Amino acid sequence: ATAQESVFTFPFHLESGLLVFEGKMDGVPTQFAFDTGAAMGMANSQREPTGKLKIKGKKITLRDSNNQLQEVPTGLTKAVEIGGVKIEKVRSLINDMDFLFCMDYFLLGQDVIRQLNWEIDFEKMQIRVSKSPFPTNPYWKKLPIQYKGGRPHVTLSFENLTLPDALVDFGYVRVMDFPDHLPEVKPFLKLKDSLGLSNPNISTSMGAVSQSTYPTRSIWVDSLQLGGEIFPRVPIDFEESSYPKIGVGFFEAFSTKTILNHSEMAYFLELRPKPEFEETTHIGVMYEDGKLILNSKPEGLTPDDSKLEIGEEIKSINGFSAADFDGICSYFKWSVSQKSKPVELVKMDGTKLVFQKIP
Repeated sequence: ATAQESVFTFPFHLESGLLVFEGKMDGVPTQFAFDTGAAMGMANSQREPTGKLKIKGKKITLRDSNNQLQEVPTGLTKAVEIGGVKIEKVRSLINDMDFLFCMDYFLLGQDVIRQLNWEIDFEKMQIRVSKSPFPTNPYWKKLPIQYKGGRPHVTLSFENLTLPDALVDFGYVRVMDFPDHLPEVKPFLKLKDSLGLSNPNISTSMGAVSQSTYPTRSIWVDSLQLGGEIFPRVPIDFEESSYPKIGVGFFEAFSTKTILNHSEMAYFLELRPKPEFEETTHIGVMYEDGKLILNSKPEGLTPDDSKLEIGEEIKSINGFSAADFDGICSYFKWSVSQKSKPVELVKMDGTKLVFQKIP
């Protein structure tokens, strides 16, 4: 078979929430984090010494997920390899975002992703890539995509509201995220609030150059239309975001397989018999300046959440104190291993609080 017809298969994992697999940059094995929400890739400054790219003089203004702008340098990789496919001359932003730096992930953007077709199998935890589109079945859910700013968008509607531009963002780990300030969304939020169905929490988002903390509500939407297809009961986070986005959590929950046929400008989902959503404690703790700091929490969803304040120092989480970590990287690597567990916090005054996952 010619390279044009070849299909390459390799494993991926979701240990950090992001979809990660191994590829190569200029022949050097590299962990790629798959991000359709990034128009181009992002590397950290360690890449140059390891021979994965050359930093060039050209700077680009980067707008991160919190809408912050920063001038960042760019680098050039002669060839990026995914499976057996080589993509020549890939330009990347260079920026040391803590999490990607610590995990040593290269953020693979849509400039490269769109040059291939992808079959993501969430049952076998395998990806297949090909230059030709993957065959699909007529009963799969089809989402026609359109590019805006080099990134894939779909039309979305619920509760008689239509939003033409929802970003398909595999770099967003949760299910779906909506701006809460849109005038057309306000009556819906007000109704859910009044019925006590809005599951409020406070969360902190790590953007590429900034972080911000804001209130979030997680609401079940009874029926959602995406590209004309109906999805029943979808949990959506409504918060201070700038545009609606559909995250990797959506595809993982609803589909056994997701196919991204870029050469047909359409994505396809082979549905699970029943969607499986990850439960969360809504508790988030960050390592900052040698301390553990609470940065996300539920509000009024458990009896103990009122005993915590955002920004307060925490003595220990799941038995580990700040002194057990060498720095932010050792904390990140440990914290991704804790994802499946309840969270046990000890406050500075010795109070012990346990947070189970909230369905």
